[in-house]
Amino acid sequence: MVYKEWNCGFISRVCKSRMKRKCCFAIVALVFALSVDRATLAQEEAMSESETMQWIQDNIDEVLQRGSFSASNGLEMPYRIYLPEKEHPDKRYPIFVYLHGRGQRGSDNAPDLYNRSPLFIGPHSIVSPNMQKEYPCIVLVPQCSNKTIKEEWAKWVGSTPETPWEGLDQVNGAYRQSAEPSDSGAAFLELLQYVMVTHNADEERVYLSGVSMGGFGTWDLSMRRPELFAAIVPMAGYSDQSKAATIAHIPCWIFHGGADKVNPTQGSRNMYRLLKDRGADARYTEYPDAGHDEAFSLAWNEEELLPWIFSQKRNIKK
Repeated sequence: MVYKEWNCGFISRVCKSRMKRKCCFAIVALVFALSVDRATLAQEEAMSESETMQWIQDNIDEVLQRGSFSASNGLEMPYRIYLPEKEHPDKRYPIFVYLHGRGQRGSDNAPDLYNRSPLFIGPHSIVSPNMQKEYPCIVLVPQCSNKTIKEEWAKWVGSTPETPWEGLDQVNGAYRQSAEPSDSGAAFLELLQYVMVTHNADEERVYLSGVSMGGFGTWDLSMRRPELFAAIVPMAGYSDQSKAATIAHIPCWIFHGGADKVNPTQGSRNMYRLLKDRGADARYTEYPDAGHDEAFSLAWNEEELLPWIFSQKRNIKK
């Protein structure tokens, strides 16, 4: 304040005309604005890797807020959601959805939903300050129910509580999609629409990803709502390969471990070929020596993956 008053007095003595005084005051204001900008920039410098990992340890369970959604089918769906710290009511944000695997089903909304993946707990965590500065977005992590022994994100012909595995082609990683979604799949689609409206989401940039059972769900739910998603990232999931044409307009990056003993790589290879035959913007990365879970970690550590995802915009199928 003393500095400002001294300068103002100095300016008043030096600048004789009203116009000159206005110019001088503008110069002083600019100097102060620049100093504030420098201070702001200093505060926003990127965190180091060790600082980011410490930030994750201290903050991730808090910034991935707990929520619960009552779906029209009666299912109560727990979920985690990350909202940009400086969410502006006039700005629209992309939505990034992560569908977990079979081991995280339930109703507890526990950290298990996210704490196994470098997507959340690695040095390039999608909710870390560094990544949010580059790709500000809403992150949604719903929890699949365990109300039956075989509740899934996807639903296929033959699957019932009594015959949970019937209908799966375990050689080709395929199934025939049922007419109606699973209860958890239907509840998720309603939850997603709710989040899109409630938080002014960018409807042109809704991204769907999932691992294992979540890979099943990524294929299944994008086929049920092909107009909704701007890009999909299925990892080690089965699919209805007869419906490849319904999602050929959606950019897709598929991942699988070549040494996967849980889900056959043939499912991902087949879908990649079918999509490419239909002119799709499709990529396929297979890690030759990686097992089931190892492939997911390798995929989320791919430096190109998040930039590729966030560069996509919805392409409405004509």
